[in-house]
Amino acid sequence: MQFDRLKRREFITVFGGAMIWPLLARAQQASKLPRVGYLSDEASQPSLFHSQVWILKWLGDRGYADGRNIAIEYRYAAGKPEQLPSLAAELAALHVDLIVAVGTPAAKAAIAATKTIPIIFCRIGDAVGYGLVASLAHPGGNATGATVFTVELAEKRIEVLKDQVPGLDRFAVIHDPTFLPGQIELKQITAAASALRIQVHAVPVREPTALEAAFPDVMRQAPQALFVGSAAWHEETPQQIVDFALRTRLPAIYIRREWAEIGGIMSYAVSYRDMYRDAAYYIDRVLKGANPGDLPVLQPTRIELVINLKSARALGLIIAPPLVARADDVIE
Repeated sequence: MQFDRLKRREFITVFGGAMIWPLLARAQQASKLPRVGYLSDEASQPSLFHSQVWILKWLGDRGYADGRNIAIEYRYAAGKPEQLPSLAAELAALHVDLIVAVGTPAAKAAIAATKTIPIIFCRIGDAVGYGLVASLAHPGGNATGATVFTVELAEKRIEVLKDQVPGLDRFAVIHDPTFLPGQIELKQITAAASALRIQVHAVPVREPTALEAAFPDVMRQAPQALFVGSAAWHEETPQQIVDFALRTRLPAIYIRREWAEIGGIMSYAVSYRDMYRDAAYYIDRVLKGANPGDLPVLQPTRIELVINLKSARALGLIIAPPLVARADDVIE
């Protein structure tokens, strides 16, 4: 379902809704709305990739509306994760009833800022490996949430590329070496490729203005495919990333379906929209009194292969029929 085709009523429910919840557990006074801190490395302007669009939608489906029965304090780092610790401290100083932390850097900043305010995180990688929780089943502490991490994803993405490019022995990776999740992602995909004797040519790109200069580096070793990794700034300039990848004329694979929806060749990814729905579910649970330390971290249950045949045809690129046959969604 593409962003521009979402039905108007789905967004109205984010801000509307007739249901008025009873007094929620952590409201300090009967006359005061529970306050939710919203901490993210994203920009403040909602877009196709933005967590706010989906989390507010799913909260709306549960009867919540900002300004009606909850009050949301937004803090966005706009692709500058170094700002997150101070933004998290601001929310903690406001004594909000709950903090929603979007992204691994935001989750780490929120947990460092408070050990008492409940935290629901989402769009994060390895929650245990990053030290966010003691275990997935029993988080302990004051934080839990939903993760996009699965150990098999790197291997499966390489399998998709191998299905598209028989005899694949080298591919390029665009990554941001300053972005922690991107660093881990690169290690995982490099290890999976190495086990299959496939060479990975990693091209660091720290900001949008560096894309043009990176193009010769991407093409230098004549890669057979392209992997577009994670970076906080990617979500602020998505079309620029897609246009760059299309210019290589390589089969490119992305980490979210939204990339394929705006013109990328294909994506193999967990459903971020499902993850945001899970986060909204936990926000509801905690506002009603649940202890986040007792709520297991929710893991992905669905991985989607999305192929944009329209973009492939425009490049004269033939997508392997077996891939098309197994795709969860094909954009014509």
